[in-house]
Amino acid sequence: MLCKSAALLAGVLISGVSALDGRRRSSVIEDDHGIDWFPCSGLDAKYSHGDELNISCGYYDVPLDWADHSVGAASLAVVIYPATKKRRGTMYINAGGPGYSGIEFLLQYGPNHIRKAIGEHYDFVAWDPRGVGHTTPGPPSCFHTAEDWEAYFNGTLEETGLDIKGNLTDDDQLYKFYSHVPEMERKYRGLGKRCAEAESSKTLAYLGSAAAARDMVALADYLDPGIQELNSWGFSYGSMVGFIFVNMFPDRVGHVVLDGCMHPLLYATRPITEYYLNSLESSEETFGGFATGCAMAGKNGCKLVQSDSDTAADVALRIRGMLDLAHDLFEFGADLTGTYTSAQAREHLYNVMATPLLWSQLAEEMHAYGKDLTAIAANTTCSRALSMKQSDADSDIGPPTYEYVAILCGDSVDAGNMSMRGGFEAIARASKYVSPLFGPQWHIGVHMCFAWPARAVERYTGPWDSKLKNRILIIGNSVDPETPFGNAKLMADLLGHNAALVRQDGFGHVSVAERSSCITNIISRYFEDGTLAEGSDATTCPIDDDVVLFPNSTVA
Repeated sequence: MLCKSAALLAGVLISGVSALDGRRRSSVIEDDHGIDWFPCSGLDAKYSHGDELNISCGYYDVPLDWADHSVGAASLAVVIYPATKKRRGTMYINAGGPGYSGIEFLLQYGPNHIRKAIGEHYDFVAWDPRGVGHTTPGPPSCFHTAEDWEAYFNGTLEETGLDIKGNLTDDDQLYKFYSHVPEMERKYRGLGKRCAEAESSKTLAYLGSAAAARDMVALADYLDPGIQELNSWGFSYGSMVGFIFVNMFPDRVGHVVLDGCMHPLLYATRPITEYYLNSLESSEETFGGFATGCAMAGKNGCKLVQSDSDTAADVALRIRGMLDLAHDLFEFGADLTGTYTSAQAREHLYNVMATPLLWSQLAEEMHAYGKDLTAIAANTTCSRALSMKQSDADSDIGPPTYEYVAILCGDSVDAGNMSMRGGFEAIARASKYVSPLFGPQWHIGVHMCFAWPARAVERYTGPWDSKLKNRILIIGNSVDPETPFGNAKLMADLLGHNAALVRQDGFGHVSVAERSSCITNIISRYFEDGTLAEGSDATTCPIDDDVVLFPNSTVA
């Protein structure tokens, strides 16, 4: 980042603040105050790259309980990236998760992807939702130290992950898997008790998606007083907040984009354990795209290819062989310190499936990982720069926080509709019927809700077919490992004529996963003049020709 003197930087920020502070708003709680903007590096030094772009941060107070203001206030950490040309309005960004920082998301994607799609005439605003990041209430914590957590979950699935060989359909493996039900039920009920007794328990009931939708409306009332229409772009879980918003506030809908969509009916009205199968629906197809691209790239373009005749099936078999070898080493008590266990490698694979532009790097990592495992099996040492090493910094982090679980479970149906056994069954069903490779994962959060001590004071469960003031745009990737395209189609079907559906014909999670000028142009026209395609059929947008996932490969 280019450096600026403190005086120059202050001058840039002051010029931006004066325009922002000139806005007025209607009061949302008694004696509340406006936003005092400051450089985002004042929140965290890692945000300093936004300072030169006149991106500013501040705090905005809203009621903890929108139905009872006497409960107190939440203080939202807000970020704004002002328009660089004549301002037409504000666009509110809902990031993913639940539990992901809106500030981090805007700083990562705002200057490039979002600005390119929306243009220079809109302010971009995002915030850390309740229970997340720099907002108060902040991330819920149930342990004093990382050591407390380790001592509590020592040797359980929560610590080790689900380490298996092959897939979770073998009777012996299933029997062993289900044998952990009593232990994990005790541990999670104990965790729920700890969280209920922690200081953060006082605000758990005020975290959730309905509150996030109301908070966004309150921000709009402050930043654009008197303007009825609210513009928003929701990514991943942010699509759920956006879908709730358009149905709770249909008369406030301006230009709204829902991107990488969740399944609203499963999320809001069914036990959250059922959601796991939906989230994996396209994961095997995504992995197939990874393996195909690798094989097409050949030995010079993908290190997982060993011969010119290798196919996608060979690449996939090679990776599964690594996972099996890692499992055998784990079972035999080999020292895997410094590299990934089979469970950790499986989770890493799944996480990177969401970002195709990292697939080439993932192939290098997996190649090095296989060599490490072979060396360990031969009782030798091996150290490789690109190996999937666990970070040495892990020992320096504090205790885990539960923002994801708190929001997910806060939105979920009552705990009495779920059980620990049900969580195990969801993983087993996903492994058998949906994704043999990615179904056997433990660190998914959804199975903890039966023991979570709080539900949100307000949950939105429908209706989902409100008549909107303006039509909205819904986007889904053809092959998304986390939010299958069928979810986007369901949202569009529920809204009928109120929505236009676009299919981005590529891999990865949400539209930022791969570049499509077609998608960018549709979004740009929509924010320019409201133009959207008519009819219920999805518009299909290709990935740009210059997007290359592997050298020498035509898979995009």
